[in-house]
Amino acid sequence: MYQLLALAHANSIVAFLLPAFWMLMIFDCIRNERDRQTWLWLLIFLNVPGAAIYFFMRVLPRLDVPMPSFFKRWTLKQKLWNAEAAVRNIGKSHQHVALANLLLELREWEQAKDHFQQALAKEPQNTDALWGISIIEMKQKQFVEAKAHLQALLKKDPKARYGDASLEYGKTLYELQEWDAAIAHFKTDIREWSHPEASWMLAQIQVQQGQREEARDVLDKMLFKIKSSPTFHYKRHRAVIGKAERLFRSLQ
Repeated sequence: MYQLLALAHANSIVAFLLPAFWMLMIFDCIRNERDRQTWLWLLIFLNVPGAAIYFFMRVLPRLDVPMPSFFKRWTLKQKLWNAEAAVRNIGKSHQHVALANLLLELREWEQAKDHFQQALAKEPQNTDALWGISIIEMKQKQFVEAKAHLQALLKKDPKARYGDASLEYGKTLYELQEWDAAIAHFKTDIREWSHPEASWMLAQIQVQQGQREEARDVLDKMLFKIKSSPTFHYKRHRAVIGKAERLFRSLQ
């Protein structure tokens, strides 16, 4: 009797949680997705299974929650096998980059780095390899090496990665405390790309150099601009906005 009651209670909880999860995913989609129409159709027609697909494909990546390596490796098994075979059978820079990108997704930094290096040995100006290896070097705090690779990338393509390479290069200058070069670069980056993080780092340097009014002006312009931007853009930069607001208040 008690087992039947417990089973009925568990079933009632599940019956409540699944529709609640489905509704939550619909709410998240409406709030956060630019291409919401496609995802809403999937959620409406597939119901709870659609909510599960949406959660794994859209919500988890946005939250930057690391997936278990065995799960990622399982989902990428065929792609990984094909990429490894291509490296062995063809072995050109493109094949090394393709395999390195998969390893990067699996967070296998050293193996990915090795294949990016092999790609650069074959093609020193391969922009995908320059970008990939610089990402790993930034994670490993190898800022001198990252700076050199990002310099080469920006020389080949000043608009690489839609401005992301410019921001990462600025970060290397900031971490290496090359203040004059960093100030000049961040001013250019802000003018061309409007990266909030570039404004925050520029203001940090200006405060260190006693230029409090200049720092306050940089932060004021950035905060005004980003608060009037689309919601998804504001949410994407919420962490740096919080730091910028605290720094701005300290300069009042």
